Amino acid sequence: MSLESRIGQGSYESPSVFSFFLPEYTPNVPALQTAGLVAPESMVLSGDNLLELHEGIFGLVKFGLKKCYANSLEGYRVGLPWPMSCNEEGDSETAPARSTYWPPSTASVDDILDDLSMLLTSGRLTPKNRAVIKSVVEPEFTQGNVAKSIRMAQQLLFATPEFHSTSVTRNLNEVRELSGYTHPPAAPYKAVVLLMMLGGADSWNLLVPHSNCDIGNQYNEYKTARGSSHSLSTTDLVPISALSSDQNCNTFGVTKDLDYLAELYNSKEAIFFPNTGILAKSMTKHDDWNGDTPFQLGAHNSMVHEFYRNDAFNDRPNTGVFGRMVDQLKLRGYQTGANAAGAGSAMLTGDPQYNHPIRGVTTNNPDSLNKIPTVENIYDIMKELNGVGQHHNGVMSEAWSSRVASGLFEHEEAIEFAQLPQLSDHTYPGDGSLNSRFGSVMKSMKSREYRKVNREFYVVKHDGYDHHGSNDVSGKFKSADDAIRNFVSELKSNGLWESTVLVMGSDFGRSLNPNSSGGSDHAWGGNYFMVGGSVRGGKILGRYPQPLTPNHPNWIGRGRFIPTTSWDAVWNGVGQWMGLHDEDELNEAIPNRGSFDTCTELFSDKDLFNDGACTCSGCETVTWPPTAPLTSAPTQAPRTIYQAEDQSWDSSGKVSTGNSGWTGEGYANMGGKSSWVEFDTVDGGAGGACTFGFRYSVGSSLSRSCTLKVNGVNVGTVTFSSTDSWDAWEYDYVETTCLPGNNVIKITASTSEGGPNLDRMDFLTATQPTNQPTTTMPVPTNLPTPQPTNQPSAPPTPLPTPLPTPAVPTTPPSPQPSSPPTTAQPTDPPTLQPSPPPTPLPTPLPTPVPSAPPTNQPSPPPTPMPTNQPTNPPSPLPTSSPTTGPPTSGEYVNTIFSTDSTASSVGCANAGMPHRAFDKTTAKFYCTRDYTAETSGLIVYPALERLSIAKKLRVYAHNNCPNCDGRVDETSEWVMISEGDLPWRYLTSNPRNDRGLGIASTYESGDSRREYTEVTFEENVATFLHYKVQFPDSRNGGDNLQFSE
Repeated sequence: MSLESRIGQGSYESPSVFSFFLPEYTPNVPALQTAGLVAPESMVLSGDNLLELHEGIFGLVKFGLKKCYANSLEGYRVGLPWPMSCNEEGDSETAPARSTYWPPSTASVDDILDDLSMLLTSGRLTPKNRAVIKSVVEPEFTQGNVAKSIRMAQQLLFATPEFHSTSVTRNLNEVRELSGYTHPPAAPYKAVVLLMMLGGADSWNLLVPHSNCDIGNQYNEYKTARGSSHSLSTTDLVPISALSSDQNCNTFGVTKDLDYLAELYNSKEAIFFPNTGILAKSMTKHDDWNGDTPFQLGAHNSMVHEFYRNDAFNDRPNTGVFGRMVDQLKLRGYQTGANAAGAGSAMLTGDPQYNHPIRGVTTNNPDSLNKIPTVENIYDIMKELNGVGQHHNGVMSEAWSSRVASGLFEHEEAIEFAQLPQLSDHTYPGDGSLNSRFGSVMKSMKSREYRKVNREFYVVKHDGYDHHGSNDVSGKFKSADDAIRNFVSELKSNGLWESTVLVMGSDFGRSLNPNSSGGSDHAWGGNYFMVGGSVRGGKILGRYPQPLTPNHPNWIGRGRFIPTTSWDAVWNGVGQWMGLHDEDELNEAIPNRGSFDTCTELFSDKDLFNDGACTCSGCETVTWPPTAPLTSAPTQAPRTIYQAEDQSWDSSGKVSTGNSGWTGEGYANMGGKSSWVEFDTVDGGAGGACTFGFRYSVGSSLSRSCTLKVNGVNVGTVTFSSTDSWDAWEYDYVETTCLPGNNVIKITASTSEGGPNLDRMDFLTATQPTNQPTTTMPVPTNLPTPQPTNQPSAPPTPLPTPLPTPAVPTTPPSPQPSSPPTTAQPTDPPTLQPSPPPTPLPTPLPTPVPSAPPTNQPSPPPTPMPTNQPTNPPSPLPTSSPTTGPPTSGEYVNTIFSTDSTASSVGCANAGMPHRAFDKTTAKFYCTRDYTAETSGLIVYPALERLSIAKKLRVYAHNNCPNCDGRVDETSEWVMISEGDLPWRYLTSNPRNDRGLGIASTYESGDSRREYTEVTFEENVATFLHYKVQFPDSRNGGDNLQFSE
């Protein structure tokens, strides 16, 4: 049997394949949060679970394994024939299993404690806790009750943090004082309740297009995609109107399993959010959606983690979206509560500096503890044994002891609640685990005046939605609908309906297409709902996908959709309704909201609630992280078609006709890794910007990646995502630069899965429309004249090489009086507009400063630059003169390499995505050295498109960077600026940066995290347009080179 409802876990079965806790979980304990550690097992340490665990252990020592009074281990005894009498402590003779422990020596209490300490704590029992235990046991031992003394010592050691944790305990044996608010709150009460459907709810059968559609028959699209076994008939749907919702269909349907939800919608007390999910930014399948998503898609643990956190770029580590809202509301003067009913502690965790508590909302009725005791006041002694930790207390010990203190506080509080008039006769309708949890939430909300809170968040667990093998979501929806009906009824009868909002959440949506096992698989976007008495309901907010076919720009295979609405949009409106109206507060609570347009992509409280009070009428633009406009769907533009079956390929490929849907006379069936197809007679016209559209199919679940070479230069990787089947063909567009006349385009499979089936390549030159869905590749440089294999090409026309305006003045500025350092402020990106004369700057010439990512909060006071990273003096500058001399005008810029700069790799046999070089994270991309080519490295094309003078190079990496060159234009020779070792070259004790770590350091803030290393060349006055950085040596001398920022 499972004891999950009693102690949080059990043997033989678990709630999912991921056991009882998630590997990345960090509890709401400042010591662990600030240390950056995880403690997965603490997920199950709700107050009632923790006390039940102790009750079970104490009972096992006192009575053996038998049923006495609500013993948490009693289930293992059901049906056994032995009598169950528990008349006195120590009576274990009739138990089928009992402790027979007896120490080797019982000459003294110290002898007993020596042995138990070694057995139960590996000798880590602290002198202070040992003294406390000895003082309790000694009186009984001196009276000759050795057996009872041993039982007392066992139970007291079981109550210590040394037994339950592995770190060293250092506490003061002073009871941790916990208390609630002392004064009644001023503002009215509001609560947000999240119904978390764990497992990934199949919400395509929750909200279905029904009829009265503007374009096509969307219900038939739904029925075709779902298949007969998974689709609902129109008779299984409750029709709802979408006339006011800007959807393709004016009538939708809600499954009859959720008929009460449909009733709430029709009474304008419910909203639906179609195709919603966690997003880093708005994107379509024509963008690099996988590369632009900084978290793992599809896995339960990672997606639940991301949903709870709602912090795509990990800007506020180890905190959840509700926890951050609680922090900001508390700072506003609200009296807050964070409550977990079976799940969601990670979502309720706030910043450790505020350390707000998370209450466990138990479904168990409070009962007295330690009946028939061995130690009369053992729980009072437990408070002392788990007392206030010293500054250097072990972090795991601190986590355990703090949870013991809060669990005991919650239990004592629950005993007091039970005596309240409004709770003394509390009853709740319905059966089942979800009704029980909603009943506990209702009981907690009734105690709000006693607890003196006026802003609360609850997370309620309802699991069992991971339906891979069967389409049995119907029963789960029915139980949820019944529980929602009862909860709403109770809210109304207690006057809380208008002040409470209930939101449905889940790990992710599931695939629209069924799988071969009769169920559906993990996907991304899903359909969700919100209900409440103040909800401005009767609307479907966001865009329900149309069409429900592979032609939709967000369809990424097998009925999986990139979300069109972000959870940031929903929480933005909820946060405002709860009382967060200031932009800084909202940005703290919802760090990634700046990635979405305030007007068109975020909901306000006026969108969601009848009593919305937001005065935010401005339309802020997207500020951070850098985002690009959505790429539109393909349009029919003039193009030249090159059939793949007419091209050259390696021996592992072949022309096939087995699958349907191809054009021409067949398609190129590429082989395994390193197989290739070469288009060697591509006419680039006058040269310049050009676009390739590869028509392909990938019927497997794994995408296929290929390197793309243009005229022999590696310009990046093309990822061919899965299509609906091998008969379904899609386009992947790539934008780069071509030479005039003939060009050779070659794609080579770079993964073990091999390449896609390739039907053709559509080629668009710069003179043709360019509004295609594209992946922008770096501009290839030093393009060799291609040697066509089938026909001669016209000689290339030389590219124009106008000299842009320089970006840095050559004369040093006049000195100004020095002033104290100021708080670092976000800087605007450089523009291509004419600049005013430069403002005089202090002497000596300052080093250009890279802009930090814009934030909506004051930056910390500046700190000195670290001194343990010596900057090597630059190598002597070259004696040869650059093509162009120093400029006569220009201005200082913070960085030449702004985030919209591009890069290409050189000297790499295989390379990752160079665009990551400027994304403000330490996410690494790779280069496998090609020893037959030039030295491995990067060529950077600054977006400034102006000549510049480089004064310093900063690299976010641990590898050696010797050669730093520049050139004046596309055709000029490279000129050496500097060479030598970066300071980190020999600091081998430093660990590598964490992958994807956000870069926040600036010149003012210093580099305490050792994110970067740098070299300076202040004497350089040469102007260059492009820059090349090469790395002839790696720290370990290997073939693989990894770059960061």
